[in-house]
Amino acid sequence: MTKVALINPGNNPKFAIEEPLGLGFIASYLELNGIKVKIIDELAGQDVEGLLREFSPDIAGITITTPLANHAYKIAGICKDMGILTVLGGVHPHILAEEAQRHADIVVQGEGEPAMLKIIREGITSGIVSCEYIKDLDAMPHPARHLMDMDFYMYTKDRLPYTYLYFVPAKTRVAAMLTGRGCPHRCIFCHNSWRSSPYRFNSPERVIAEIEELVKVYGIKALFFIEDTLFVNKPRLLRICELIRDRGIKIIWGGNARVNEIDKDTLKAVKEAGCRQITFGFESGSQKILDILKKDTTVRQNKEAVGLCRKFGIIPQGTFMIGNPSETKADIIATQQFIRENNIEGAGVCVTTPYPGTELWDWCQKNKRIPENLSWDDLLFDKVVISCSEEFSCSELADLYRQTADIADLKWRIGFSEVSRTYLLPLWKLPLRLVKAVRHPAHLSGFIRQMRKLKI
Repeated sequence: MTKVALINPGNNPKFAIEEPLGLGFIASYLELNGIKVKIIDELAGQDVEGLLREFSPDIAGITITTPLANHAYKIAGICKDMGILTVLGGVHPHILAEEAQRHADIVVQGEGEPAMLKIIREGITSGIVSCEYIKDLDAMPHPARHLMDMDFYMYTKDRLPYTYLYFVPAKTRVAAMLTGRGCPHRCIFCHNSWRSSPYRFNSPERVIAEIEELVKVYGIKALFFIEDTLFVNKPRLLRICELIRDRGIKIIWGGNARVNEIDKDTLKAVKEAGCRQITFGFESGSQKILDILKKDTTVRQNKEAVGLCRKFGIIPQGTFMIGNPSETKADIIATQQFIRENNIEGAGVCVTTPYPGTELWDWCQKNKRIPENLSWDDLLFDKVVISCSEEFSCSELADLYRQTADIADLKWRIGFSEVSRTYLLPLWKLPLRLVKAVRHPAHLSGFIRQMRKLKI
């Protein structure tokens, strides 16, 4: 029997938020076809080299995102030195196949399930392998969570309190779900902009079957749908909600949406089915920047989305980007004001980071914004090595990023619940000696000083 090790590389546990579902789908598909599979998850703290020696696979498949490319290439070298046929797949090898080929026997472009099966059945030992995209996602088995360290991922909220899982209570078992692939939108910074495959999704019945499995087998109480566009297909989403209610599934959940995809009827339905949080890509408080990013949304829609969510008791969370093309200080101040003035519970601020294959990367190359000594390790959302804005040097942009992140972080940590708005905010006007007398686990006096400094 052919044995395949699927490797999730990475040595920074702060990136280990959700289980490696991409590898999970490949693993379950290969198992369905009679192949023995092991997932080795370095992000979850597993010893890659030790487990490879123990399992002794014929093939090692390594998934790669750009920031982890150099680290993944080292793991590929270990696999090759052990005489294992080494396959690289994921977003980075898809775009930079020639670079990836220097580190492995085979590079996969596109979706990994059919490509890995093709490699095994046809005995391919070198080159670039690609297959047609999967049209019927319902034909794919559930991801092989039995091969993952679910105990590690189910308590992500307790391991990493300040993630996007804002709605999840402490000590609550949580899982991620991926029920769609692709995206119908055109944002210049997203890898979906180069994909040739269309947006596809599982049927509501298939989604419910996986939820019921998670509840029954793992005791899951909370879910987050990690696809970019859970709300884009409203009839499908409403049917999922209907099935959750009809079958009496007790689960709370969150998901991603665009601000122009929600309305009162949809929010009412999702709230009744357990939705407690929606994460939006707000990106900027400047309409000029939203247009440059090709978001096809408006600042007004951003504000209305926050208000609508609050009206239905759903937490609005979102992300913002600092350092966009043509961005000025006035644009960044507009973003800071949006964070201050809108009732967002959890705002993630990122440095605008171009990745190979995106329209933003091409723009940066054309405008000579990519440094010659760039290392893939440096392309992180909280690190400034490229300033896409002509207005700022990297050091100036880093200062503005930290300033904006501090504003968002403060709101996140105190939480803008009803209690906070009613009792905490008026304390900003009190003398510090009185604030210090208030018993609060978050050390209110320190927060008051920071809020005054940041002018929140």
